[in-house]
Amino acid sequence: MKKLLSQGLAERSKPDDKPYQIHDTAIPGLVLRVQPTGTKVWKLIQKRKPQTLGRMPVMTFAMAKAQAERILRGEADQPSRVPMTFDSFLEKHYEPFVRANHANPDDTLNRLYRFRFGEKLLEEIKLADIETWRTKRQQDGRAATTINRDTGALGAAFSKAVEWDLLGVHPMAKFKALRVDKLRKPRSLGPNEEAALYAALSARDEYKRTSRQSANKWRKERNYQAMPDLGAYCDRLTPMVMLAINTGLRRGELWNLKWGDVDFREKMLTVHGLGAKSGQTRHVPLNAVAFETINIHRGEANPGANELVFGKHEFIKTWNRVLRKAGIQNFRFHDLRHTFASKLVSAGVPLNTVRELMGHSNLEMTLIYAHLAPENLRDAVDKI
Repeated sequence: MKKLLSQGLAERSKPDDKPYQIHDTAIPGLVLRVQPTGTKVWKLIQKRKPQTLGRMPVMTFAMAKAQAERILRGEADQPSRVPMTFDSFLEKHYEPFVRANHANPDDTLNRLYRFRFGEKLLEEIKLADIETWRTKRQQDGRAATTINRDTGALGAAFSKAVEWDLLGVHPMAKFKALRVDKLRKPRSLGPNEEAALYAALSARDEYKRTSRQSANKWRKERNYQAMPDLGAYCDRLTPMVMLAINTGLRRGELWNLKWGDVDFREKMLTVHGLGAKSGQTRHVPLNAVAFETINIHRGEANPGANELVFGKHEFIKTWNRVLRKAGIQNFRFHDLRHTFASKLVSAGVPLNTVRELMGHSNLEMTLIYAHLAPENLRDAVDKI
């Protein structure tokens, strides 16, 4: 937008959901950029190349105006940035930010290090470099959705570099994500597969319980100290799976869940915004299966409110073995979340309610399950 900039206008400018710029109508190229975080930066744009003059409130409008006029008259030195490599930017600046603000920081950082820009300077990374990397990933057979997540993470990192005045121009300003079918049919468990999964989990728990009992018998016969008996669940896998399939929680949300987030009286659990992908807090009711599962998992212990229900741990190898035992193919742990949503929609639950339970930021994300409710569409047209 174009306005006559002033100190008062700059102070009154409120942050929005997206960054925006106010172009001064008096001084060519003088701009106030307002970030969603509330950060306000004075910039001077010449020949489409922005350079940072300073930030409010340290730099006032009068100071920015004077500096811009000096530069335009050729009386001031052009500000320069200290050259910084991509890896240095990640390690010194972006990684601490990600670990403090992202629900799943390791996932984000792993995506970024895939780009292997390493010792290349931030200013030297061009759109062509990113396009070349993407083409190679496509040739390697990577899915468009996976590639888009990777480039989306990279774009967010560059945006922060620009915001922090570590990079002059965003190299992905003209970048376009790959087209994907947003209404693709998600993978979910059918009734027979779900029964087979439960049977495989139950058999695993029973085998480990029996093995522990046998081992303890052997130890007692030799006057060795016995190991603790195993309860209904031999470890965290079964309750994690049961909770995921009955609440739709993401893996990271399950890892971050604390006992204080579980309201046993109201049969409700809370997913806090800091640990959620959407960044928004949501409350998920516990159905009978989920409530019984988490009660059994808690056992007779009285864990503290800040203790983790599951905690972050490696379980994928064990999970894959259970899937093989159950005869289930082409299925990820995340697809338990799809199963939860699919069962809701098939039961006639309105899509907007499903959206709230899933923690989707918009209804568009929930529409991938719409094909499971064809009768709703038929009922709609029959009313005409």
